[in-house]
Amino acid sequence: MPTTQSLGGRKPIGSALLFALSLALAGPAAAQDQGTAQGTTAAPQSKARARPKAGPSVQPIQVWDARIEGGDLRISGSVRKSGVTVILDDDISVLSDRRGRFEFRLPYRPATCVAMIKAGEDEREAVVANCAPEGPAGKAGETGPAGPQGTAGLQGPPGPKGDAGPKGEQGPKGEAGTAGLPGAKGDQGPKGEPGARGERGAKGDPGLKGDPGAKGDPGAKGEAAGTVAAPFRVVRARSCPETGCTLSCDAGEVLASATCQTGAAATLDGEAKASCPSGGMVGICARP
Repeated sequence: MPTTQSLGGRKPIGSALLFALSLALAGPAAAQDQGTAQGTTAAPQSKARARPKAGPSVQPIQVWDARIEGGDLRISGSVRKSGVTVILDDDISVLSDRRGRFEFRLPYRPATCVAMIKAGEDEREAVVANCAPEGPAGKAGETGPAGPQGTAGLQGPPGPKGDAGPKGEQGPKGEAGTAGLPGAKGDQGPKGEPGARGERGAKGDPGLKGDPGAKGDPGAKGEAAGTVAAPFRVVRARSCPETGCTLSCDAGEVLASATCQTGAAATLDGEAKASCPSGGMVGICARP
């Protein structure tokens, strides 16, 4: 058992008294150590709370108001620069003023009530207030009864002349019309070149004997002819049938030459006969 040193006949101090004294002396020191520890940990917490927070980032396109009022879409806001083209839904555009502010006000409603705003490379969406998005299309209703026919309107002005359509198929041949009046006689055309010689046609039937012509005036008295007849005689065929012309010399004569009035070559038929196409011919008969 611990004891205290004897001092002048004092009585020794008991163990219970020493234990109580040690607790009394240790209490203030322990409290001071605990306070020191608490102060040490509190200081960093107070410094952490005092650190300033970073402010919110500023968007390139700011929208102050986006709503539908009085039947118009109203969107106002600002961009980072002045004179910038601000486009709404890739269709409607305005310019920002000198402070970078812009405003849309027009009778328009986005189909989804979300407007897309673009300014240069920046873009953002804005939800429009007082707006209801379009719902899905409903089923088609039943066809109603036909109404009464209305009165005919005034005839409109004639439209422009259209392009010519494609050529149609040839129709059936119509009935022959009445003969028209004969036209005026045209000018005589140039003389054509002689055609190629045609083939010899079939021998035609002899023509009808013509009426005797009128008696001619007596000619001037000629000189007395010799007893010998002329060796040559000219014969002509002026009016011929369509089958052609024919010349024949008398018995004892031969056909010396024959010429067609149309320019074609005469066709000889023996020594005393020749033929030509219709148009007349001239021949010379000779006595051998």
